[in-house]
Amino acid sequence: MVARTFFAFDSIGLTVSDASPSLTPGSSIINNSDTPNGTIFEYSKGFGTEVTLDDTGGGRNRFNDDDEADHVIIDGGGIVADGAEVESESQIFLRALDEFGNETGPTITVYVFSQGGVTSDVWGFATDTALVDGTSYVKTGGNNDGTSRYRDFIPCFGPGTLMRGSDGLVAVEDVRIGDRLWTLDNPSCAVSWIGRTTVPAQGAFAPVVIAEGALGNTRELCVSPEHRMYLCGSEVELLFGCDSALLAAKHLVGLPGITRRSGGQISYTHLMFDRHRVVETEGCLSESFFPANMAISALDEAPLAELISLFPDLIRRPAAYGPTAAPVLCRFEGEAYRAARLASQLHRAA
Repeated sequence: MVARTFFAFDSIGLTVSDASPSLTPGSSIINNSDTPNGTIFEYSKGFGTEVTLDDTGGGRNRFNDDDEADHVIIDGGGIVADGAEVESESQIFLRALDEFGNETGPTITVYVFSQGGVTSDVWGFATDTALVDGTSYVKTGGNNDGTSRYRDFIPCFGPGTLMRGSDGLVAVEDVRIGDRLWTLDNPSCAVSWIGRTTVPAQGAFAPVVIAEGALGNTRELCVSPEHRMYLCGSEVELLFGCDSALLAAKHLVGLPGITRRSGGQISYTHLMFDRHRVVETEGCLSESFFPANMAISALDEAPLAELISLFPDLIRRPAAYGPTAAPVLCRFEGEAYRAARLASQLHRAA
């Protein structure tokens, strides 16, 4: 058995709007071929749940179309019956509508799921980008081949990482482009781009877990191994001759309360501003997304395409984005910092 768990929404979470020129208002999302372009949907949150299926089709990380016998529900989370044979039926492309009815934001892919080999028996859907409660979306296109990768679906959002916004704390999954967050050099800085990537929490992708208080944080914090934490204090000044620096979280592993955690899947959220900034998450400081070559290459196709559309010079002139918010420490400098901090903690404990 190959169990695959992902976040799906009951089909009633995306219904035809009263303003739609086609289909019956209030009816649930259906497959692509029966949904004309221009159909307007309304999204309502609260209909999502984790779904687990047995993928025996040899497609590895793919949820296939037309292979329902190879995808059998183990735990349908209350939106599809356990034991149902399911498939990723089709894809519908949506864009949000603003208050004036104009299309705005990126194209969002909705993966429509059917059951029992019946194209019209739609039980749920997943998306590659978080939908916003109460927002209208218009269909701009679609694909009758619904085959998709499990990693393309947005994850199950549990209690989110809390960021310091300009008006208080906000969960990272609730941040939208244009929202204003507190940064070290600007207490109200607008978010320019958001990317989310879901990967197996194994090997190089296993998150670094920073226990409460390990870096002054008020709650446990999970970050990607390459995510750089903002450091300051006597160890930084004595070792490197600067009052602050950035160090990849993986180089902090070994300090009390800082470990790696493997297992399952992990979603990493990237927030980018007009330039590199330092933000506050769970009470400690770290970097915003910095579009260096390695960071860009790690993105999936959809967030990368959106990033390049917003910042076209990043491909032609990567340096156009500007410098990092603080000097960046390399691995051996991180080792020196870790040793100095451990020595300092042992001294204080003596």
